Parts: sequence; C-alpha cells; structure tokens
Amino acid sequence: HPSTHPSTAMSRIFTVSDIHVDYKDNKAWIGSLSDEEYKNDVLLLAGDVTHSVPLLRSTLTVLKHKFQKVFFIPGNHDIWIREPESKETSIDKYRRLIAMCASIGVVTTPEKVSTADGGSVWIVPLHSWYATPDDDPDDSLYVFSLKEKVEMSKKMWTDNYSCKWPAAMKISKSKYFANMNKERVHAEYDSPVISFSHMIPRLELVGTGLEEIDEVSRERRSRGLEPLDEPNRQGGLKGFNFTRYAGCKCLEEQIRAIGSRVHVHGHQHRNRDRVIDDVRYVSHCLGNPREQSDGLMWGIRAWNGPKKIWPH
Repeated sequence: HPSTHPSTAMSRIFTVSDIHVDYKDNKAWIGSLSDEEYKNDVLLLAGDVTHSVPLLRSTLTVLKHKFQKVFFIPGNHDIWIREPESKETSIDKYRRLIAMCASIGVVTTPEKVSTADGGSVWIVPLHSWYATPDDDPDDSLYVFSLKEKVEMSKKMWTDNYSCKWPAAMKISKSKYFANMNKERVHAEYDSPVISFSHMIPRLELVGTGLEEIDEVSRERRSRGLEPLDEPNRQGGLKGFNFTRYAGCKCLEEQIRAIGSRVHVHGHQHRNRDRVIDDVRYVSHCLGNPREQSDGLMWGIRAWNGPKKIWPH
C-alpha cells in the first residue's frame, strides 16, 4: 500500500541502474560513492544488480548507508536461477527479493518523499517484464529487421536459459508483471509522480538520437578514443535485435495512468534523458566495464555517481 507519510529529510532524488556488481570494478565503484554527499538523499535503483541474493543484499545495505532512502525494483538479471537443482521459478525469486528488501528497509512500494526544493514527490516503483514477439506480439516493442539473426539473438540472450517460469502461465510475462502494479496504478497521488521500472516503456527510447550520439562522441574523445564507425548503433552487436527483449507497451500505459512527470528505466545499457509528450524519460546505467571503457556509458563520469533527476 502507498505510504502517505513523507520522509522528513529534504531530499534530492538520484538514480542509477544496471550496476552489475558481479564485476569487481562495478562493486568497487558502488563502494567508492561518498558516505556524506547523499546522506539526506533518495536513490532509485532501477534493477540489474546481481543474480546472487547475498551479494544483492550486501550491495543494497551498502547503498542504504550512503543514502537516506533506497528504492529498488528487480531487473531480469536479478531473477536468474543459476542453481541447476533449484525448484524455484524466477517469479518465486522475484517475490523473495521484494520480501528481502522489506526486511532490510529498502523500498519497493509507492512512497511520498519531501524534496530539497521544499515540495514533495511520490516515488512509484513499477514492476515490469519485456514482451517478446513470440510471447505477446501485441504488447511487444519488437521491430522486424532483415538484418536480425534470429537464432543468434535468442541464443545469446541469457534470460532464455537462466530464467525459469511456471509451467502454466495463463498470461504473458509482461502482462503478469503489469498486473502486479494494479493497486498502485489506480491509487491517487497528491504530488508530482516519479515512476521507475527496469524495462523500457517506449520504442523511441531504444533508438539512438542526436543527443546520445553527441554525448558518446564527447565521452570517447575524453578517453582518447576515435569516433564510432557506426554511431547510430552505439556499439551494438551486428545481427542482434534488442527490440525483441526491450520492454512492453503496457508499461507506458501505466506511466500515463499515474501521471508521471519523470520515468526512470534501465535495461539497455545505453543512457537517455529525453522529454516525450511531457514526460521526462531517464536512463543512467553503469553498464559493464568494457562498455564504460568504450565510452558508451555517458554521464557516469560527468556525475561521478548516480544522476540527480529532482529537483530539476
């Protein structure tokens, strides 16, 4: 149920996602964040921390010591089942992670926060999963491409063999996770809403815009790297069609239903900050060390940490 009692601290709202702390450099990056800079602030962690539950718990605990409050929503990597003998499904694990968060004081439900500009905002986490063209073509963000190597795309996508689903799901995965949001979507919010999910709500956010091309070019120059041969691809693997696994349309419907002013997402390891139809969409992924060294994770060095999204 939404918490209607705002935090007393006057907070700035920051975000980061896809921190993948299984990489030792990423884990060190989290540990290196200031213990003082963010002590009155709120962090929205938009999924993909690690498939290891003990490492996820310890990472969230570290972040709780650095921020006044941490909101979290699991991503696809977080619910991988890597133990062959496990009887747990990825949905079981998802619910276990939500319960674990509650036990350590990490927030996964809507809550009102007092902000540094003297106002307040509602933070509304949204559960989500992507719709593939095979699972739910009407809800999918998939765009057919003659350049796609379909079997390669399916084989290299780790979710296809590391996520385990109940044998008899009556609805698509994207709709199942969307249904988990019903109560919070129909709630009334008396302050501006900042929502966040792991998955991507709109196809436009997958494609690379001129701003992202400029930002990546600037990041690469600062690292002494040559411009990308195909800047529109942003380093994407040829033959792989990310729209197959990007997100779902029903997530955008929920964002509009709750009247979000800002929506944060993760998942694609390509950063975004755009306004579309009066909603600001932000993605601030840490990504993996190679993507960082290739200059693809623009904004991480500029902010030297999570990105401030509120107040403006």
